[in-house]
Amino acid sequence: MDGMLGRSQDLDWWSIYHGPERRRGHDKWWRNALDAIDLGVCLVSLGGRLVYANWTAREQLGTEAPVQVVDGQVVASDRNDQQRLEQALLDAQQRSLRHLICLGRGAHRLSLSVLPMVDGQQTHALLVLGKRNLCGELPMLAFAREHQLTAAEQGVLQALCEGLQPQEIAQRHGVAISTVRTQIASVRAKTATESIRELVAMVAQLPPLQGVLRAIEYR
Repeated sequence: MDGMLGRSQDLDWWSIYHGPERRRGHDKWWRNALDAIDLGVCLVSLGGRLVYANWTAREQLGTEAPVQVVDGQVVASDRNDQQRLEQALLDAQQRSLRHLICLGRGAHRLSLSVLPMVDGQQTHALLVLGKRNLCGELPMLAFAREHQLTAAEQGVLQALCEGLQPQEIAQRHGVAISTVRTQIASVRAKTATESIRELVAMVAQLPPLQGVLRAIEYR
């Protein structure tokens, strides 16, 4: 199973994929809308067949990911993960149950929600892939501009969102701990937050934004 479900021969599977959503022109607006957000979304039919994946999902489901697309099927590269994925899809499509599962290990670990999607007689499952990081580069930049943060303050905020402590941030940036504390106090004042926890929570709630929109040919 592991070898069979592993790499997809390094093919750009989306460039050769011609599923139903690539053959319809009337629904291009919602596909463009989903491509504009930095959150992976896939629509899967019975048997794990991929019906649609937005741009972020296509980037996340690469050959190194714990979940991949092989011959048009959404599969997990690990045998145990594949069993859990199949069961979650079956529960969503046949029993209208929702699941949140975590697949893979280490740096390649991926969390995804499996949600039932019923349209008339057709039953699908919606896969929502976990965020790649707490806050993407573009939302962080927009947040910094909105609150008039300096470049140094933005760097400190990014480090806080990565889970670093003020002492670690000072070491990373090569400045005194007092400088970092002053910058944190300034960021909190500009964002009207009372603590680092509240500040990080505020950033975590930022809506996802896609940095670059690429032209996609739908057939």
